Amino acid sequence: MAPPCRRYFFSLSSPCLSWKRILGVFFLPFILLGFAPPANYNGHLVFGEAWPQLPQNSRFNWSHLTPLGLKTRSVGLQTESTAGRNPHFTLEGHKFLIFGGSIHYFRVPRQYWRDRFLKLKACGFNTVTTYVPWNLHEPQRGKFDFSGNLDLEAFVLMAAKIGLWVILRPGPYICSEIDLGGLPSWLLQNHKLRLRTTNKHFVEAVDQYFDHLIARVIPLQYSQGGPIIAVQVENEYGSFGEDKDYMPYVQKALLKRGIVELLMTADAEEGVMNGYIQGVLATINMNTFHESALNLLYEVQRDKPIMIMEYWVGWFDTWGEEHRVGDADNYDAVLTEAGDYTQKYFKLRKLFGSVLAFPLPPLPELTTKAVYPPVRPSLYLPLWDVLKYLDKPVISKKPVNMENLPINNGNGQSYGFILYETSICSGGELHANIQDTAQVFLNETYIGILGDGYQNLDIPKVKKCQLLRILVENQGRVNFSWKMQLQRKGLIGSVAINNIPLEGYLIYSLEMKINFFERLRSATWKPVPNSYHGPAFYLGTLKAGSSPKDTFLSLLNWSYGFVFINGHNLGRYWYIGPQETLYLPGAWLHPQDNEIILFEKTKSGSYIQTSNKPKLKTVL
Repeated sequence: MAPPCRRYFFSLSSPCLSWKRILGVFFLPFILLGFAPPANYNGHLVFGEAWPQLPQNSRFNWSHLTPLGLKTRSVGLQTESTAGRNPHFTLEGHKFLIFGGSIHYFRVPRQYWRDRFLKLKACGFNTVTTYVPWNLHEPQRGKFDFSGNLDLEAFVLMAAKIGLWVILRPGPYICSEIDLGGLPSWLLQNHKLRLRTTNKHFVEAVDQYFDHLIARVIPLQYSQGGPIIAVQVENEYGSFGEDKDYMPYVQKALLKRGIVELLMTADAEEGVMNGYIQGVLATINMNTFHESALNLLYEVQRDKPIMIMEYWVGWFDTWGEEHRVGDADNYDAVLTEAGDYTQKYFKLRKLFGSVLAFPLPPLPELTTKAVYPPVRPSLYLPLWDVLKYLDKPVISKKPVNMENLPINNGNGQSYGFILYETSICSGGELHANIQDTAQVFLNETYIGILGDGYQNLDIPKVKKCQLLRILVENQGRVNFSWKMQLQRKGLIGSVAINNIPLEGYLIYSLEMKINFFERLRSATWKPVPNSYHGPAFYLGTLKAGSSPKDTFLSLLNWSYGFVFINGHNLGRYWYIGPQETLYLPGAWLHPQDNEIILFEKTKSGSYIQTSNKPKLKTVL
């Protein structure tokens, strides 16, 4: 139940981009990373104006430099600098340009990887970049998962078959607007561990992870016949740390395990000077082209090509605010979440087509969208009736935060909700430090909320001892800055009424994994009443016909919660917007009947609608 990623974009209304001055622009979904024409080309590229029309003999031709075409290999991606010419990249000694876009395999249904690759290539890109999320690949210490949607090797090999090179960004920290920047939450159990430093406890964990991960990466390198032409060392460390030994440690950790391809760092403008490593190609992340930022790269490496690893022209949305958009697409990216083309895509395709010496592939067909009959959940289970289907509660004298719960083989709880129960025999002022937000109940009666900034709540007088219940939601861990060190969730510290600490707790973990929903199928569900207030699960059936297709779910009559389709966590809905629909991949649907389960926190709604287009509150 992690938060969505930061989207990376390329501006179509940005200041002019000089092909002569800019040698590298990387496009992740989507960031651009490309390289300049010959130094004697003095034209400027201004988006929305005329495209540069290079003579045919001056256009770029990498048709012979493809993963499948290069059977004999000797020299991988290199940088070259000669007197009187701009520094540039070479592959097998040939001048090489990288037009790259980012596709995160762990965020796109595996069934759609090929579709997204083909669309990337048809736009004119020749390279794909991807992060590698440690938290998903090692959810428990020493227990690794590279299966299904996490099959990194299958993703990289498929890219090669399509004709795309790969730049790998393995972290260990990746940012990427993923929970804790891709670091596993079990690292937070040890209060002596310091994230992203040479602290021995962190280094031990990274070493164990890299031992497993890099062994998988080695045969995928260019020198081994694979498509990986470069590997990034950590990510944006210059904006984070003061441990001067940390980046060299990560560099050596990659090298000694057999990484031989070009290494690079990536930092925002303010972090370049602090984040680069001697002997490693420095690249920059930015949201507008301005010479002062590019001069920073020149200061640290005068004989290297300028390379922009991430170019942002938008930002992620925030609940309760309007959708940020420049074009009429989901996230201001080149492709929408559903893989649809945007104006930006066609403009870039026209641009790339004007500077390439070979024709671009035809455009792949769009995935068909469908509208299905409305779903009205007919059955429900109040949270209190569901507790018997959870794992046995933890019994503790004092509250225990999520990460330190003695569950999951000692690895704690990463995501979801956690319920604390304790008995009270008097009312008064309740005080608790909650991360992130909590609903408070006496037995099954709602009393109020607690959260960051709301640590006190009046509890009414009670005539006899009653059950105090505190349901805490982890809304996602900070993925950037020193605050990552403080991202423990649940009840943090003691809970008191009138300054008297409460003791004796039952603690239930609600991670809502697939095995939990399998258990719920044997539960005795109840007919949904006309109205129900309080946390509950609602069960309905989506009829998708014989050939399921992509669609978008709309829950406008519901309040706040999460949607699960056939056990897949589709995401959060919240009446405050801006997101008013949830993208549902047809690949996750079965023919005919599909199980929809909502976990609604506050009150029941009515119908679940579908649409063939996303809906967001927008500001242009």
